Amino acid sequence: MFQTGQRVVCIDDRFDPWVYDLYKSLPRKNGIYTVRALGVGRSNPTFAIDDDAKLQITGADFDLLLLLEELDNPDDPHSSIQQELGFRAERFAPLEEDLAEREEVAFVGFGEETKAWKVVD
Repeated sequence: MFQTGQRVVCIDDRFDPWVYDLYKSLPRKNGIYTVRALGVGRSNPTFAIDDDAKLQITGADFDLLLLLEELDNPDDPHSSIQQELGFRAERFAPLEEDLAEREEVAFVGFGEETKAWKVVD
């Protein structure tokens, strides 16, 4: 299960063609992201064109959806409630970070030592 603030890696960036018309930002495979919010939403929708030539959703699955800090998308135009388009949780895996590496990165720049640079004429 995911939680807000958790870092995740995208493991599936294959999208149906209709997705490119609705979303403005999509995750990329092996990209690292931060979970901004979790919620229940629709995925794998099926569409039909009604008598007025408007595209309508005729069915969908319900899934756990993630919103990501690094990506902003518009609201779902096919929803009766204002809800940002999210991504199915199964597209992501928890990022397994090396704690020692994170600590080393966190301490870069600390300390009193300064380096002098030699000027070459």
